[in-house]
Formats: sequence, C-alpha cells, structure tokens
Amino acid sequence: MKFLITFAILAVGISAVPYSAYYPVDFSDERLVTGAIESAIKDMSQAIKDAGLDPFHIKRESMSYELPVPVLFKIDAFVEEVLSTGLSNIKINRLNYSVLLSRLNFDIELPLVHFSLGDANADAVFFSSDRDFSASGSINVERIRVVGEVRVSIGVISGISVRSLTISFTLNDITSDANLVVFGKDYSDDFNNFVGGVVPDTIKAHYKEINELLEIVLLEVINDNL
Repeated sequence: MKFLITFAILAVGISAVPYSAYYPVDFSDERLVTGAIESAIKDMSQAIKDAGLDPFHIKRESMSYELPVPVLFKIDAFVEEVLSTGLSNIKINRLNYSVLLSRLNFDIELPLVHFSLGDANADAVFFSSDRDFSASGSINVERIRVVGEVRVSIGVISGISVRSLTISFTLNDITSDANLVVFGKDYSDDFNNFVGGVVPDTIKAHYKEINELLEIVLLEVINDNL
C-alpha cells in the first residue's frame, strides 16, 4: 500500500516546491501511519531549506539598462537586504490516526512567514520624463493553519479509498510596515492598508470557498496516489 503525503504539504501552502516521494504505510499500525507523515513533513521542510527558500536572502542586486537613444528609456535600479524566513517552519500541532475508525486527524501550521526589504530604488527616464521608485519595510504573515480529517475505507480486494475529507484553513493576520514612494508620491499607507487589511479580510470572507477548493484538490491528489 502507498499513501501520498502531498495533502499535508499542500495544506500548509507550500505546494510550489516540488515533492514527489511516496511513503509505504501499513494502515493497521497507527504509529507507522503518523510516523510516515511526520517524516514526509520533515523532508519537505528540509527540501525548502536546501532550495535556498528559507532563509531566502539577497544582500544586494543591481541592474542598469538603456536604449540606444537613452532619452526614450533608461533605468538604474537596485535592491538590498531582501529577506524571507519561516517557510520551512512547519509545525505539527496534532497528528493521529485511528485504526478502529480508519480516520486521520491533523492540525498543521506555519507560525510566521516574514518578508523584509532593506531598500529598493529605481531611477528611470521614459520619453524625457524622470521617474523614480523607492521601497523598504516588512510584511509578516501570521499563523497559516490547516486542520483536517481524512476518513478512509480499507478493503481486502478494493484496497484503500477515501470516504470523506474535511479541511479548515485559517489565517490569523497579515501585518505590513512598508514604505513605498512612486513618482514622488507616498503610497505607504495605501499599500499597508491593502496588504494588512484588504487581503486578510478578503481571505477570511472566502474561507468557505478556499476550504472547498482545498478539499477538491487534495481529495483528487490522495485518491490518485493511494
């Protein structure tokens, strides 16, 4: 028998990182089932680190470009101290499998994902007009959490199939403390209000639809790999 732990990886929002390992599981042993899932999550966390995604750090990068006639277009730009942390910190709050009920319960979260930018600046000329851009600051995504339950049926002939899957995705908050100036106008308050207010409020208003989508996708992935 094979049980794919992709649902746990997708559940914590890191499906962008490739992961295709299969874990053979004896579903008559509760500790083997949970142990395989814990091992898969640890491997996923390490894969994120090995890919250079946590921490992700750019000390400084710069670029310059101009057309043969610079008055039409020219740009000089740089970014420095770009930092992202927390993507690999996958915390298992609860994970248990009941042989008697053929039911797996899990509670997994990313406690904090942090993004920060020390400085970014661009000076451009566009059809003889001077354009400038600058940005700095940080964004924190707090407690991305997924609680779920998977019920399976185990038959001697039919093998393993999923009877039901329920997912509850929640996001605690997003805080933004950024400075953004475009063409000489300060958009810092607008940006922070959008990222720290509109975005989390929109996600919370659509929890039902997000959970429904997660259930559809994860159920398909699990059934395809049992």
